[in-house]
Amino acid sequence: MIQQGLNQIYKGIASFGSQPPSALSTKFDSIAAMRSARLAQTTVFGDLNYPNRKQYLAFPSYTCMSSFAEQNNCENILEIGAGLSTAVWANLAARTGTRVCTLDANLSRMQSYVRGTRHDALVAKHIEVIEGVSLYCDEFVDFYTGTSRTSYGGIDIAAFRNHINEFQSLNCSFKRRHKVSRIAGHRDWSAHDLMTTESSLSLSRRLLDLFSANGDFKNEISFMKDAETRGVAGLISEFSHDKPPWDLVFFDSGELASMLEWTKLKNSIAIGGFAAFHDIFFPKSIKNVIPCAAIMADPDWKIVFCDDSTKQGILIAERLR
Repeated sequence: MIQQGLNQIYKGIASFGSQPPSALSTKFDSIAAMRSARLAQTTVFGDLNYPNRKQYLAFPSYTCMSSFAEQNNCENILEIGAGLSTAVWANLAARTGTRVCTLDANLSRMQSYVRGTRHDALVAKHIEVIEGVSLYCDEFVDFYTGTSRTSYGGIDIAAFRNHINEFQSLNCSFKRRHKVSRIAGHRDWSAHDLMTTESSLSLSRRLLDLFSANGDFKNEISFMKDAETRGVAGLISEFSHDKPPWDLVFFDSGELASMLEWTKLKNSIAIGGFAAFHDIFFPKSIKNVIPCAAIMADPDWKIVFCDDSTKQGILIAERLR
């Protein structure tokens, strides 16, 4: 169950009639959007090759996000991490002419989802697809193993540390909870204690291993070194200088990459534009917990939508200035 603080945000966004409507609710009815998203899954995206029931249940978040982007006139969208969501962006681009660029280290998974469907041709025609790795190995390793960091994305760790627990959820497998409990040394752990000290980021090697490929942080390092050898690493620099700036960036890449990608791209989003995050709940994921917690303490950003109806969850924030 989502913690009280974030739940209040969600209720404030989703509540209509019990209080005067906010500027956001005038533009975007989150309840109606999720209802339409579930309908669209059947009528528009029913032919996709869903890999499992978990992905099927999470899918409406993508169409809801697409509706949000359309209603807010987002014309320049970046997706980091291709997947079922890419088919949704392709349908949006086909209808509206929106520019969508997708970056992923391995496109074969996304391609398997659309193969043999009408979405295959839409992705090929309307999505600018780039295959490669967003980061360089050295910056990735330094972020996780270098000098202790007292700030993240320009925000002091101490300022958002308590917000981390807002994204702690037991809505995940017992196996994952058990593994985290073993790392913590007890069952009564809290997310912020596992990721920070009072004033700095502190991600243990055992925690990094848990969210790494095949349970070993060394595999993440090897993967990036291989990408550098092939000349397809560090591609995020191409997007951080995009002109005009991005109207929406969807952060949904690797478990350990997204945390660093946010710090590199947050200032490349237009004022009035949006950042969208998938996999926001720990310990199901560690991908976007820190970015979302930091946003809650960042005066330049405001959470405008949060869906906790799936294990993964999705959050959208607006850049205010």
